[in-house]
Amino acid sequence: MNNRTNRLRRASFAVAALALSLAPAAVMAQNAPDVVPGVTKPYAHPRPGVNGMGTVLQLPVKEGQVVKKGDILLRQDDRAERVELERLQKEASSTVRVEANAADLKIKQVQLKRLEDLARSGNANPTEVEEAQSKVIYADAQTKVAELELEKAKLDAEKQRIKVDQMTIRSAYDGRVESIDVEVGDSTDPQKPLMSIAQNDPLKVEFYLPIAQAKRLKMGAQVQVRYTDEEQWIPAAVTYKAPIADAASDTQKIGLEMKNADGHDAGIQVLVKLPADVVKVAQQAQPAGAVPVPAAASANDNGPRP
Repeated sequence: MNNRTNRLRRASFAVAALALSLAPAAVMAQNAPDVVPGVTKPYAHPRPGVNGMGTVLQLPVKEGQVVKKGDILLRQDDRAERVELERLQKEASSTVRVEANAADLKIKQVQLKRLEDLARSGNANPTEVEEAQSKVIYADAQTKVAELELEKAKLDAEKQRIKVDQMTIRSAYDGRVESIDVEVGDSTDPQKPLMSIAQNDPLKVEFYLPIAQAKRLKMGAQVQVRYTDEEQWIPAAVTYKAPIADAASDTQKIGLEMKNADGHDAGIQVLVKLPADVVKVAQQAQPAGAVPVPAAASANDNGPRP
C-alpha cells in the first residue's frame, strides 16, 4: 500500500511540474486565440555508435563542442586492422599469379599447335594431341581461377577498408556535442551509443491542434513562431502532421521547421501564430462567451479553469 501511495505521489508531482512549466505559454495562448504553445526540438539528434568491440584510441571532441559534418568524433584502436588492410591491398594489386598462368597457357597452346602440325604429317599420334589439348584446357581454367582470385582479393581489401573506416566515427551533421559516454582507453560496445549530437539549425517545433483545425493546416503552410520572452516572429513551415490523431483528446500533433540564425538551444517553449483560416475553424466551433482552451492541453485536462 505504501509503495502504491508513493507512486501516486510521484506521478502527481510530475503532472504538477509539467503544468507549471507550460503555464506561461498556456496563459498567453488563452489571451490570444490565434496563438498556441509549442516547444522546439533538435532537427537531428543522432547517437553514433560502433559496429564492433574495440578500444577508444582517440576522442578529439568535448561536450558542448561545435562540430561540422565529417569531423572526427572518436577513433577506435585500428592499428592491427590497418596492417591487415595493407596486406590485402598488396594481394589485390598483385597480378603475378594471373600473368604466370597466362604464360603457362600460352606455352601449352604453342605445344598443342606443334603436335597438331606433326599429327597432320603423321609424326605424332592422336594420344599425344589429346593430352596436349587437355593441358591447354586445364591451363585456361587455371588462368580463369587466378583472375577470379584476384577479383576476390580486391573485394576483401575493399571490405577491410570499409571496416577500418567504420572504426573512425565522424559527425553526420553540423551540430553540437550534447554528451559523451566513453573515455580514451574504454572498451566500446556496439550495443551502446558513444555520444549524442544535437543539430539545432534548423529547429523543429512541435505543438498540438484540435483535429478540426489540424485538417485545415496543410503541409508546407507558413506560420509564425516566437519565443515567449522575445518579440520577434520567425517564419516556419509545416513539415509534419501525425498520421494518427488522438481521438481521446481530439488533438493532432503538428511539426514545423524554422531557421535558427540566433543559435537558440532546443527544448524551449515558443508560441505559434496560426493562419486566419485555421483560427476561424476554432471560432466557429466555440460557443459564444466560452473561454478558449489552449490547443496543447492534455487529454487529462477537464476543461478551462476560472
